[in-house]
Amino acid sequence: MYKYAVLFLMCVLSAFAARGDLPNADNKLSITRGTLTLTVSADGAISLFDKLSGQTFSQLKSPCEIKNISEFGGALCFDVCAPNLILKAKLFFVSDTSFELRLSGSGVMKNAFAYPPAWQNIAGDIGIYPLGTGYAFPVDMKDMPLPKSIPLCSGVHWSMALTGFERGGVFLVSGVEKPFDARVLNVSSDGIMQTQIEWLSQKGEFGYDRAIRFFVGRKLSAVMAQYRDWRASMGYIKTLKEKAKTTPALAKLEGAANFWIWDENDLNELYGRPKDPSAPARDIRRISSEMLALGITDVLWNYLSENRETCEYLKSLGFLVGRYDIYRDVLPADIAHKIIPVRVKRSVNTKYWPEIVRIEADGSRSKAWQVHGLDGNLYYQNGVCDICALWLTKKNVPEDLAKVPYSSRLIDVQAGTALNECYSKEHPAAREKSAEYIRLQNEYLASLGLVVGVECGQEIHARSYHFAEGLLNPTEFRIPEAGRRQNACLKLSEMPDNTLKYLLNSEYRIPLWELVYHDCVVNYPYWGSSACCCPEIMQKQDAFSILCGYPQLYSLDVRHWETLKEQIAASYKRCSPVAKKVGFERMTDFDYLTKDKKVQKTTFGNGVSVIVNFSDSGFRLPDGRDVPAWGYVIDEKK
Repeated sequence: MYKYAVLFLMCVLSAFAARGDLPNADNKLSITRGTLTLTVSADGAISLFDKLSGQTFSQLKSPCEIKNISEFGGALCFDVCAPNLILKAKLFFVSDTSFELRLSGSGVMKNAFAYPPAWQNIAGDIGIYPLGTGYAFPVDMKDMPLPKSIPLCSGVHWSMALTGFERGGVFLVSGVEKPFDARVLNVSSDGIMQTQIEWLSQKGEFGYDRAIRFFVGRKLSAVMAQYRDWRASMGYIKTLKEKAKTTPALAKLEGAANFWIWDENDLNELYGRPKDPSAPARDIRRISSEMLALGITDVLWNYLSENRETCEYLKSLGFLVGRYDIYRDVLPADIAHKIIPVRVKRSVNTKYWPEIVRIEADGSRSKAWQVHGLDGNLYYQNGVCDICALWLTKKNVPEDLAKVPYSSRLIDVQAGTALNECYSKEHPAAREKSAEYIRLQNEYLASLGLVVGVECGQEIHARSYHFAEGLLNPTEFRIPEAGRRQNACLKLSEMPDNTLKYLLNSEYRIPLWELVYHDCVVNYPYWGSSACCCPEIMQKQDAFSILCGYPQLYSLDVRHWETLKEQIAASYKRCSPVAKKVGFERMTDFDYLTKDKKVQKTTFGNGVSVIVNFSDSGFRLPDGRDVPAWGYVIDEKK
């Protein structure tokens, strides 16, 4: 009888232990698949043991209390006590090299919260950050140039909804399934950068399952290939070749240099500055003829607007001809009398104000980009709701195309900044709905046969646009006021330290974006920090575009075209031939060929490899070929 009582008690204790309710027990459970073991501890932290490397990756202590840890169906299940919420968590393997954490629940969500905890970085780790197209910084680096808090869907700062790091030859990348209501926190603790995902409410509610998928790999290209497959299963991957079926003109984008040739007085007028009578005329026929004479034949010609005659002439040369457009800002009608005339004329949607304005949670009208007043002061515009932006696009663009037959259109801001909620009674939108309408806007423009461009871009929009301006040089590394200094031409001594230290540093830059989306969009620099913003470093800027198989962007006024056209032609001849070979191809691999990371190699789906030397000295390859300083060689699969 005693024996059976003991057996019964052991069974009861075993059951409690499995649930995580056993007092004074170790209170942790593990699951294993292949060479990976996952463990959840009572403090809410997850740890990963990698048998191949012998390394354990652990998370920091959880800010949320954890209860009722159990194993069910090969998954670890437990409760997460978030502020005002009890969430059901499920941690499970997806494959031998990936696993997922899913949080389910419902109810009012008053405050943002962070769970799971950050993976605990240690000295020697290399952090992987989707800042621009990608950076890799030592986590113990002093004064790391990362935003402390930024929405995951903010292309101007954070292009992909992921964080990651490398330790001892093992990469661990964390991707957020639905990144609309989440942000990343980068906090230095004891000199080590720790990166955390924080969940935001969906209009005050938890709203939907929040999930993070984790990927493990021995090489950056391998782990990002897993990430790409995951995003493909969600519909994020649509290649340029597929997009060209809807927009045949897109074929002309392959290898096309992006030109913004500015009239100085157009810019002076935009920013309330006095006109310069000595500014040379913007003679489009002469400039385009000079481009052709210099061998610049593949061109995306962008401007604020052109007339029908000019547009048709440029198209007859084989150029793509684009127009700038914006649907994020509207000039309020009640302050129009205070604003410089050119801004009043350009704000064609003021007549729909205030009905189209995005409303904040407190009932106020959202603020947007400031414009110059007649008194010299800057005045806020209002932000337009993304639902209304689609309606305006459908109303405005066909009418404009009937007047001027553009072949491309650049939509500023919309896909390059954080998603917003709208609390208007007429057009309410959660962030996910705003993202949907931005996608619909891009797809509508593409359906009109237009090559669609956006500012910066972000992975949630990548399926719907064709090119982006700005992702190659994040805000932190541009020249000051780059958004208002489109024709900047600086001396090397005038360039910001951050540009030289980070933008032109092969030790830090990595083609993170390209390993996922290279064949989906073409990336260009930002207009105010274009390839010719500092002629002395043009070749160095080119080298990074060449590694990724991108053509260049040149933003300058007519005066500087006269002095720089030969140098720009040389830049074009460096970049565009490479982009013609691989511009629409998937990037399949990335390697460092030297320990100092100054010689790098990218490989593409058609078998072409590009080797770039980011040093001031020539480099000899094992086969005897020389790669010149800041130059490159190409290998083509035979």
